[in-house]
Amino acid sequence: MSGPVITAVTHRPWNLPLRQPFVTARGHKTLSRNLLVTVTLSDGPRRQTHGHGEASASLAWPDDSQPAMARCLTRVGPELIGLPVTAAWRRLHDAWNTADARPAALGAVECALATAEAKAAGVPLWRQLARQVAGVQGRRRSVTTMLTISAWPVPVAERATREAARRGFRRLKVKVTGTAPEDDLARLVAVHRAAPHAALLVDANQGFTAQGALAFARAMQRIRLPVILFEQPVSRDDLDGMARVARESGLRVAADESVCRPADARRLIRRRAAHIFNLKLAKSGLLGAREIIRLARRARVGLMLGCMAESAIGLAPSVHLACGSGLFRYVDLDSHLLVAGPRTPAFRTDGPRLSVAG
Repeated sequence: MSGPVITAVTHRPWNLPLRQPFVTARGHKTLSRNLLVTVTLSDGPRRQTHGHGEASASLAWPDDSQPAMARCLTRVGPELIGLPVTAAWRRLHDAWNTADARPAALGAVECALATAEAKAAGVPLWRQLARQVAGVQGRRRSVTTMLTISAWPVPVAERATREAARRGFRRLKVKVTGTAPEDDLARLVAVHRAAPHAALLVDANQGFTAQGALAFARAMQRIRLPVILFEQPVSRDDLDGMARVARESGLRVAADESVCRPADARRLIRRRAAHIFNLKLAKSGLLGAREIIRLARRARVGLMLGCMAESAIGLAPSVHLACGSGLFRYVDLDSHLLVAGPRTPAFRTDGPRLSVAG
């Protein structure tokens, strides 16, 4: 046998209550309906290695529902059985171009396969992902994450911010909706008051028009809020609007929903529509992330690594990629703090600091 082959690809529902309601411009939820994915490699009759991934349903991507992701995995999983690892990666590359491809599901399979592959080879996952995905020799073993403050009423947001500051968070992502700019501004003021030394990343989740986003940017600047990033201010398809906000707002603009596949990254680069790309393995998988990273570095676009609503198990590959590569200026890997899921020995959490061993 030339190497380990895939002997099983399984998935099961993995429903995670949120510690507090998650509220954005796209809606709200109190339960994350995910799938836990397991890939098993066999290198001989007595040697099996398991790797896990997690497909997370998202408010931003209603087509990636739990049933739709399960249907995608039910089709893709059997196609991988019996394949060596290299051939499995080729098959997964092709799977992204099928009509029923669900990005979060395929990303979870890729993460599970990469984890099992690293275990079988006896290589730390952070080092393997640094080399295979980021194209660098892994050296870093820790990163500092921001924490998300949902679009809650002001008193709730203020209490959550005080607790975040007490735990040592110095970067806070604050959700705004665009539908009630006065309320959004009041929430940001309250967050800044509760954590005056924290930098703020304002995430609109497509909530504004370009004109509305520019007006909101001016309002934030008038009261001197310490905003270091304005994320996805307009609809993901409005690249003209994104470019205008990036050009005229005086703020650094990040693309999230607008950048899922490498083709999206190329369009944004041509239009100069974003200063930062927010990668998420649930949007691009590891294969797509590799190409987006290459394009961003060549175009001098900054990088951010985010997440959906995965448990610590599903978040682990992203933590290892962030730690090993050292390429992400902004790290938003806090879902394990937002959902009531299990812990994992794959990484350690100390306030905002995430670290890996090995």
